[in-house]
Order: sequence, then C-alpha cells, then structure tokens
Amino acid sequence: MLLPLGLGLFACASREEIRAGRAAQQVSTDAEDDTRCRAEGEPDTPTYTACRQNLAAERARQADIDYQKARDFDRVLGGLDDR
Repeated sequence: MLLPLGLGLFACASREEIRAGRAAQQVSTDAEDDTRCRAEGEPDTPTYTACRQNLAAERARQADIDYQKARDFDRVLGGLDDR
C-alpha cells in the first residue's frame, strides 16, 4: 500500500529536479547569449536586441530539428503512429 505513495513522491522529486535543471540551463544560456551579444552592442540597443533575437531563433530552429529527428526515430521503431 505504501509503494504507490513512495513512487508518487519519487516522481514529484524527479519533476522538481527536471524543472530545476531546466531553470539552471536557461540561466546559463541567457548569460552566454548576453556575453555574446554585448560584443555587438550594449543592452537595449538595436544591435544587441537583434543579436539576442537571432540567437533565440537559431535555438528554436535547432529544437525543431531535434524534435523531428526524435519523432522520425520513434516512427522507425514503431513507437509513434501518424495521427
């Protein structure tokens, strides 16, 4: 009877760890982007803003490519259908 409760608590901790990891990754990414774009201009200038937007767009394109690759891989293994 305690097993489901224990598994439920483990799952919650796991989700929190995932969230914390994602938050840490976001902070790291923001710092890297800031450092990279400061070479182009100070914050709140058009060149800095354009640099940050370009980096975000490239990251979104790469995430889409990664998602499509994973989806195609799952289809090859029969893990997903075409719904």
